[in-house]
Amino acid sequence: MKTPYSQLRRQMLSILGLGALTGGMGGAGSAWAQAAAAGKKPAAGPAGANWRFLINEAVGGDTNSFVLTNRYRPVADFITAQLKGRPIVVEPMVDIKRFMAVAQGASKPEFVFGKSVNQLAKLVRDNGYQPVVRRADPYKAAFIVAKESPIKTLTDAADAKVIMPDEFAATSAVALAELRRQKLSQIRVTHVRFQEEVAQFVKSGMGQIGVVNPTIAKKWVEDGGRVVAETQPVVNWSILAGPGVAADMVQQLRDALLATNPESTAVMTSMGVKAWAKAERKDYLDLLDYTRE
Repeated sequence: MKTPYSQLRRQMLSILGLGALTGGMGGAGSAWAQAAAAGKKPAAGPAGANWRFLINEAVGGDTNSFVLTNRYRPVADFITAQLKGRPIVVEPMVDIKRFMAVAQGASKPEFVFGKSVNQLAKLVRDNGYQPVVRRADPYKAAFIVAKESPIKTLTDAADAKVIMPDEFAATSAVALAELRRQKLSQIRVTHVRFQEEVAQFVKSGMGQIGVVNPTIAKKWVEDGGRVVAETQPVVNWSILAGPGVAADMVQQLRDALLATNPESTAVMTSMGVKAWAKAERKDYLDLLDYTRE
């Protein structure tokens, strides 16, 4: 005996997790579920269509997509609640080049969060993305040396071998900018994949100076190493809105994230952020002026 089409459809919606949306969201939810079940991508808009939240934690972040999706589910749900129930799909991108390609593509996500702020700055300058909020504390990369190193300042390292993370990382971009600013272009630079590798290279003597993020720098000092210099402070981790998101929605989300209440605090905690600040377009243009990207 054949299963009726309507029953098969209900089973498929249940498998996809869309049945609840159909029953709980009225006409808008039903339209979204029907479009997804038919294999079509619904257009973003005020009727409750599926929106996208693109995530990248930079080269030092987690690489497990399941972990990343769950980590950023609270902020996606928070955005949904603030913007009148729009379903949001979390899309973690581990590879920064893939992240940028998707963000710059023809179908741009409605929301983006990233830690490689020099790459985010390009999205703001070149692709119409709208700054929403940034981490309140600025980002500064640190130049580290071994405890017994004779290097006291960057100018002591005219021909030193400097170890930096991936060339797409914000850490490397601001470090190279600082070397140029101090006219130390003769320094030899070697890139490695992860921040943790930088410290290991310096510790083993395979590099005289390392460039790391503040977290690695703090641990390095706690373990007896030294920081000889820092880069200029620049804008930190940020949430951006896509070019298609209305300005009043951007402001509504910004106000909600900056508000002091249990919901906004829970979102910050889930993302590892102590406090948000309003992000201005100028912050990102200043960063790119510093890095010459």
